Amino acid sequence: MTADHLKAIAARPRSVAAPIRAGRLRLDIRREELPLEDCLAYATRQNPRRLYLFVSKVLGKHWPVKPSVMRDTHRRLAAKIAALPGPLLVIGVAETATALGRGVAEEAALHAGRDDIGYLQTTRYLLSHHLAFGFDESHSHAPDHAVYWPVPALRPLFRSARTLVLVDDEISTGRTLLELARAYLRLNPGTERVALACITNWLSEARRRELSEALDRPLLCPCLIEGGFQFEPDPDFPAPELPPAIAHAARRHDAIAADPARTGVLAGRWQAPPPEFPPVPAGRPLAVIGTGEYAYTPYRLALALEGQGFDVRFQTTTRSPVLLGDAILSRREFADHCGDGIPNYLYNLDPQRFPLVCYEHPAMLATHSLAGDIGGLAWVTEPRCPAS
Repeated sequence: MTADHLKAIAARPRSVAAPIRAGRLRLDIRREELPLEDCLAYATRQNPRRLYLFVSKVLGKHWPVKPSVMRDTHRRLAAKIAALPGPLLVIGVAETATALGRGVAEEAALHAGRDDIGYLQTTRYLLSHHLAFGFDESHSHAPDHAVYWPVPALRPLFRSARTLVLVDDEISTGRTLLELARAYLRLNPGTERVALACITNWLSEARRRELSEALDRPLLCPCLIEGGFQFEPDPDFPAPELPPAIAHAARRHDAIAADPARTGVLAGRWQAPPPEFPPVPAGRPLAVIGTGEYAYTPYRLALALEGQGFDVRFQTTTRSPVLLGDAILSRREFADHCGDGIPNYLYNLDPQRFPLVCYEHPAMLATHSLAGDIGGLAWVTEPRCPAS
């Protein structure tokens, strides 16, 4: 597709109808930096609170994606925030946007040659680390999020950021990100502006003004696709039963939480772990699979494999229950890798690809059987002493 064709698409408002099992979505697109059909598909959640799901084709969660396509997405969003005043704090929303959030932060730091961009992610892991704040994602099947105080080296940036960038895959009402921003601003009232970065933004201009007024600050909304949507439920569709998603309140995850993004990293300093590539069948295309919140390092290793000439797709397991049908062609359910007894899922796995399941801690290898169940290998990919 030529650059002129892309510009013509971006400038042409249009409407799209998307029937799903639970009803019908109507999308009114105002702007698309990339063609909508290249970025989104649609499915039905196993969640009566919100029945529809926008299935991203560029995120690397429910839909397998070429790592280079993910990097292009990260770079496009990073270019929109790279010049914002610093110090700049980027927070990615778990579990869906952890690779996206850190990817945007890392690419922004590299793009602008900056050393004042910090990155944190929200998490549903329970750690003994000091909690900075928590907030609730009301429509989610697993609503509680935590943001922990960053490591000491990053705390000055955390306390003094002039710009706060919150990253999610899509924004429908902005309610979740409003709660996250308010919680952070109570710790750092000196923040001058807030940016809500995403792939698809469904906020109206009126809603953006409401959010800006609620935050009492200028609000930016960098995205790749923007518009609005309506969902018309099918009255004959039976309400699905929501699976359990509550971990034991007394259980802590300190022993298995190796990803440093939960307690903060300085963007632009990511380094690959030592190359210990597991043996794979010669000539087989690969499916590199991250586990839940742990997505960025597995994605970067998938990107490196693609750069070496391998045929690779990347995706992650998820706690999000989605019904078969529409964009969900296959679904595997299994116990989570953290030992919480919460159902997890893997969608749209290509059976022709050899699976490499990536874990952040060696202890997970002995307790999680997913790799063997799908005929692949398990791989511990988080470095012991991350450079950032």
